[in-house]
Amino acid sequence: MSGSIRFGIAARLGILLAAVGLSAAGVTGFYAYQASRALLVQAAKTELLSSTQVLTRRISLTREEITRTLSALATHPAATATLQKSESPPQDELTTVFRQVMQANPGFFQLRLISAKDYGLERVRVDRDDGGLMNVTGDDLQEKSHFPYVFDTLKLPAGATYLSRIEINHERGAHAGLGKPTVILAMPVVSAQGLALGVIVVNVDLDGFFAQLAAEMPKEFELFMVNQRGDFLIHPDPTRTFGFDKGRRILVQDEFAETADLVAGKVDKVLIEVRDGRYAQAPAVVAFLGRKVDVKSNEESFIVGVAQPLATVLRQSDQLGVTMLQIVTALCLVCILLAVLLARFIARPINAMSVGLQHFANGGQVVDLPIDRHDEFGMLARSFDQMQRQITLQFAELQESRHEFEHLARHDMLTGLPNRRLFQDRLDHALARARRSGKKLALLFIDLDRFKEINDKVGHDAGDAVLKAVATRLAATTREADTVARLGGDEFVVLLDDPSSHDQVASIAQKLLDGLKPEIQFQSHVLHAVASIGISQYPQDGETATEILANADRAMYQAKASGRNCYRFFSQAAP
Repeated sequence: MSGSIRFGIAARLGILLAAVGLSAAGVTGFYAYQASRALLVQAAKTELLSSTQVLTRRISLTREEITRTLSALATHPAATATLQKSESPPQDELTTVFRQVMQANPGFFQLRLISAKDYGLERVRVDRDDGGLMNVTGDDLQEKSHFPYVFDTLKLPAGATYLSRIEINHERGAHAGLGKPTVILAMPVVSAQGLALGVIVVNVDLDGFFAQLAAEMPKEFELFMVNQRGDFLIHPDPTRTFGFDKGRRILVQDEFAETADLVAGKVDKVLIEVRDGRYAQAPAVVAFLGRKVDVKSNEESFIVGVAQPLATVLRQSDQLGVTMLQIVTALCLVCILLAVLLARFIARPINAMSVGLQHFANGGQVVDLPIDRHDEFGMLARSFDQMQRQITLQFAELQESRHEFEHLARHDMLTGLPNRRLFQDRLDHALARARRSGKKLALLFIDLDRFKEINDKVGHDAGDAVLKAVATRLAATTREADTVARLGGDEFVVLLDDPSSHDQVASIAQKLLDGLKPEIQFQSHVLHAVASIGISQYPQDGETATEILANADRAMYQAKASGRNCYRFFSQAAP
């Protein structure tokens, strides 16, 4: 009888301990799973916002590239000659240039030179149609003075850019661009006396640009673009785009109520989880980012959005849940088997693992796990350790992706050098340190001489090879403490940290020029990189980053005026 009592107490104690162990394992596993799931979602949201920032930067860079094209055309001698004279040679020459630009830019619908006289008569016009490029001449040339892209652009100073609203093109005779989403960029053509003679106008194919943006993202991502009034310009459902063109308004704030403050300009970004409307069956994480338009435009801002299915975000979490379930199941079985005989022995490692997982769920590392044991607890501990490593690896991969996005946003894609944004940050920090410590700085503004001839004669691939070689040589010639950056095109800068003297700066500038002299072999061509360098110094040539950069630029032009392939200090530059 006493044996039966002892057995009953032991059984009940075993069952009680097993129940406690099962409960602890289940709660710990569920809590760790929920915490890991939340961390994964938050990391995915951060990555999604970074992707949206990269997209907005890509849009801005594309606009800047088109602006550089317009600037080259607006300052082309044939453009001024065509507007000032009626002879055909300059007009024919400009038509040839227009066709070359259109061939190099498949996303251009039209390229036009419009006169400020004759009611805004088109003087040179090249259109894209289904058969290729066509020259529009004679009576087919139209008067455009009543369009904003003409009369607003004529009011701008030389080199300034006009940007139209994004809308459907309904202009008569638009050929391939008729009825298509388009945006117009324009720049005035100004005479030597400062008189606006006309405008260069380009119509950009937005369908192609939007498709390219979408193709660069993962397939499961959805892309949105919205104008400053909230109208959809890009939407996964094409029927919801450009509603204002069909006499109805389809607004982002109606589909995503949280974006109302973004449209109103009260915030610059919105990050939400959507579980209703078209996302009722497949919830998504959506990031919206507003960006100001920094040129003359009828649109003051635009909004870019990216949506990612929540299921994609949680896929890793689901895999983790299966692993967690397997581990918890194994733990439960071990608890049931061992609780009856070794209740106190079992409780100790269970508690240790529970505390470790709790610590991990709170953001720490699982420590003091009995991974060296050769029993079931050792197996479980090693499983938990494997789970921890798996989660840590997943977080590391997410972090690496974020770092890659940040690197792309702050470095030049061709040369790998810091871009204008990163260089501006380093210049600002260097000036702040110099003000505190009383040290000096020197800025070398480098512009390649006759670089356009390489692009025109050998091709843009050769130009890219020259730019890469120049970047490598500049970096190899400077110190590790100095900064070499590419501002864009063929413009580079070198920031010298605390040069010892004026002579040292001059010596470094000469070394840079000498370092560029060796030949550059590209395919069967032998190319040469020659540069002009302008130098400004802190504090004598300026107190702010803007002043120092501008004065180095002026000194560089003085070097070009002095015969190129040389350097000039700003203090030596002519006023």
